[in-house]
Amino acid sequence: MVAPDHGRPATDHPAPKPAPAETQNPAQQEANSPEASAAKRAILLRDEKEFREGVERLYQLAGDLRDEVQKTMTKDVLSLRMVKKTEEIEKLAKTLKTKAKGG
Repeated sequence: MVAPDHGRPATDHPAPKPAPAETQNPAQQEANSPEASAAKRAILLRDEKEFREGVERLYQLAGDLRDEVQKTMTKDVLSLRMVKKTEEIEKLAKTLKTKAKGG
């Protein structure tokens, strides 16, 4: 069997892979710099603060709703205020869930 000639000599083995570059990618260099580390740390601290504030707000809303439910006869109909509060709690809980997942 004859190898097709595409302008290069036929060989039994592939061409050697190029050696890796000795210098880092500039994006990697910046990511490893002290400034980048400080910026990441600042972002993480901000995110943690926002998450804690969100949890506190969720706790407050849930307590308010609990108090309102205890004061109201809810056998037949929930008040519009209770429905709005549950929607606000749901929205905040979803936001906190997303942040907890890293988003």
